[in-house]
Amino acid sequence: MPLTEILCISYFDRIIGPNTFHCNAELSNREDFPDLGRILDFNNEEGTFIFAFRKYQTVNHIFYLESEYARGGKDLLMISYMIRAAYFKSEISDIYRYLEAKTPILEEFASELQQLEDFSRILNQNKDIENQQNLISLGNKHFQKKFINLFDSYFKTLCMKEGPFLKRSKDELKKVFIFGADHAGKTTFLKNIEAMQFHSQDDSGLGTQILEVVIDNMEILMEECIDNQFKCEQCRRSNRCINKAQGFILIFNVSDKQSIIDAKERFKIIVKKICNHEIEDTIPILIIGNKFTYHEEVSEEIVNDTFQIDQINDCDVIIEYFPVNLLNNDKKTLEALRWFIRNII
Repeated sequence: MPLTEILCISYFDRIIGPNTFHCNAELSNREDFPDLGRILDFNNEEGTFIFAFRKYQTVNHIFYLESEYARGGKDLLMISYMIRAAYFKSEISDIYRYLEAKTPILEEFASELQQLEDFSRILNQNKDIENQQNLISLGNKHFQKKFINLFDSYFKTLCMKEGPFLKRSKDELKKVFIFGADHAGKTTFLKNIEAMQFHSQDDSGLGTQILEVVIDNMEILMEECIDNQFKCEQCRRSNRCINKAQGFILIFNVSDKQSIIDAKERFKIIVKKICNHEIEDTIPILIIGNKFTYHEEVSEEIVNDTFQIDQINDCDVIIEYFPVNLLNNDKKTLEALRWFIRNII
């Protein structure tokens, strides 16, 4: 059975370069695992970052250990927690934020290692270039026991599935609502991004995982939800109301004046309801002007004036406009989606 969760500690050896100090799995000669040594070889800045490689997603914390044995007086180390995200789709709703939330645990683990007696001495006494993994054997029994207890304790903590990233019932999930005038391209937009996600499914990177989560949470807003002024009843096809919204995508036809007017009216209703609600997080509203031909254009200034965006001062929203030919311009569609995703994660 494939390994689903892995914890490793790497360090930079002054003789052999990047090396593994201890890992709960054998990673050498495994093409499906990230090359932790290569990551450490090209990054020496302290901090935490997320890295995706094939089937595994990793959160990595780089830190320094004060040392009288190391060149320059410091050892460079990295703690890496890896998961095979596909095995947790039924449990974790947002892989990126789940990994990001592990940062405080990694920082605490690093702090414990910095205080671990004899750690630096053991790191610097390795002279065997063939000895590539699990170097705790270089320490005495007291060190080995203390290190393993510490390692196992933090690995158990990292593996705990808890927090807001666990999947909830359908009615509890936050939604991304697509709305706008009739025949503006709402269904086309949704079908196109579903096709983009399908064609990129062999890419197990975090970007693909995030796009998949966002698409799964998208719904085209039903008219009665707008007509009912978002009083938060459950609407037809299980639409959620303002307090269940993670964001909104408004689409209108740039070549149809009535489409712009209809979009404006819907926009006013939604913004008014957001302003009258207590919202926990800023809600992004992506406005897409669907260009059915390439020569058509509605400028950002016209959109700002039409939708009176500059007058929305007291509402906790962030708004961006993208003119896009939804039928043919996947590159521009992805650019708009990236802006939207950055503002909901």
